[in-house]
Amino acid sequence: MTSAPRGRPRFTAASGPRLAARLAVVLWLAWLLACVAVVTRTSFTADLSAFLPRMPSAEQQLLVDQLREGLVSRLILVGIEGGDADGRAAVSRAMAARLRQDARFPAISNGEPVNQAADQRYLYNHRYLLSPTVTPERFTQQGLSAAVADTFDLLASPAGLFTKSLLPRDPTGEVMSMMAQLDAAQRVPLHAGAWISRDGKRAVLLAQTAAAGSDTDGQAKAVEAIRQAFAEAAGAGPYRLAMTGPGVFSVEARDTIRHDVERLSAIGIAIVVTLLLVVYRSVPLLVLGLVPVLSGALAGVAAVSLGFGGTVHGLTLGFGTTLIGEASTTRSTCSSSPRSTRVTGSATTARGLPASGRPCGWAC
Repeated sequence: MTSAPRGRPRFTAASGPRLAARLAVVLWLAWLLACVAVVTRTSFTADLSAFLPRMPSAEQQLLVDQLREGLVSRLILVGIEGGDADGRAAVSRAMAARLRQDARFPAISNGEPVNQAADQRYLYNHRYLLSPTVTPERFTQQGLSAAVADTFDLLASPAGLFTKSLLPRDPTGEVMSMMAQLDAAQRVPLHAGAWISRDGKRAVLLAQTAAAGSDTDGQAKAVEAIRQAFAEAAGAGPYRLAMTGPGVFSVEARDTIRHDVERLSAIGIAIVVTLLLVVYRSVPLLVLGLVPVLSGALAGVAAVSLGFGGTVHGLTLGFGTTLIGEASTTRSTCSSSPRSTRVTGSATTARGLPASGRPCGWAC
């Protein structure tokens, strides 16, 4: 009987499968690290406007643009309640002064004439777009003659002093046409230099955010900035803050959905883990059973991120993870119990499971 030469490694029949298993583990870990690297660079969104038509009509495109970045989607209406009217007005002025210094708010309006000159310049520069009297017929010879004649007639009216300064620059009287639309009965009432509600029970402030309406994170920062400004302006006074607007709705909806998802996910994970622990009756096997779920979730997120420009929608993440977990759980519960010992000649195992390894009544 000869012995193997010394200094040479011994290869047995089990050496091949061991090397293959180690190589598979190394490749799996490398693939897992690659998925983690992709996921860390992925941005997750909850923008429901992504489900709007991909090829909209002109009207639909205008609606989509307004929902995402329109002026109305950037407005936050702030109300200050409690205390007396003078105190509410003082808090409003203090809040407005602080928020005007914040770059997250390009415009803060509360009735103070701080932007009056800028508003006048805007109206004058865009008078032909905003005037209700501008029509194609107005710029014909007859239309221009009638418009200039009307402007001269205004010189003899009480508005003649104002019209006289505008006549050389606005001979057709478009600025006066816009001012004629303003109804004094529809103006926001003022108290101590600040807007108030019609019932006089709250001070009113309008904030325009720099973040688009679809930017929920930016809207959340703006809402938090308003809360901080109110806390500093109100101090320990008996005042309450109220806010409304598309940005406020989106932030509250996202926080509510996130809280419910986290709570329900924790309950679901606890139920699934408990079920698998009852079936496996072994913590190591339970951990191994969860590895495919985590690997599949990472692979799915990475694949969607690579296929859709580095963005994954929250609904996609939720449904995909749920389906992966459901498939893995069904597969696990349909497998044989790890401690079952089959009884020779019997149709059931020692733990009462069918010899097929599936619980009775389960179709896997």
